[in-house]
Amino acid sequence: MTKLTRRSALGLAAAALALSTTAAQAKPAKVPEGWDGKKMYETMTKDGVGFRSPTPASVKKTAHVFFDTQCPDCIRLMDRIMPLQDRIAVVYYPIALLNPHCEPQGALILGSKDPYAMLIKHHEHFRDKDFRGLRYEGADLPYELRNKVWINTKLHRRCGCRAVPYGVYLNSKGEYVPFDENLTTDELAKIFEL
Repeated sequence: MTKLTRRSALGLAAAALALSTTAAQAKPAKVPEGWDGKKMYETMTKDGVGFRSPTPASVKKTAHVFFDTQCPDCIRLMDRIMPLQDRIAVVYYPIALLNPHCEPQGALILGSKDPYAMLIKHHEHFRDKDFRGLRYEGADLPYELRNKVWINTKLHRRCGCRAVPYGVYLNSKGEYVPFDENLTTDELAKIFEL
């Protein structure tokens, strides 16, 4: 019988830890019951109020994603998707789901002359200690602008979405592929056929 020394026990523990961390890969997007990818894609492109990433106009591949300005998972998806935006356009649709700051921040982004630049500013301030993201005190946010965030929020619910971020990509095979923050940059690149 082999004697288990302290050194071999530590080695086994390290090996077990390494195996557990390699097995903890990002999982595919969780598809909510009742989700209809085609309905989500068509609804977003027809009725959604979003803005496109500054991807070159020659890039035709486009992903569509609902996001909430107060959502840490949405920021994680942005971190993972941004390196791909030279090869895929992303249309962002702000919704109000998590707290009272979502609507005015989403409206501030949508009402900006450059919504994507405003989203980046929001992204840069999301991890601020005293307040998440853009400050909107004193901003002129008329009802029509705030309502655009609520239009997106209603579409998000009607498409069967239950969480944010949640996106859809129409691939070259005609399949409506869901994506969320659980996917790595490499996994997103595969979904987007890059």
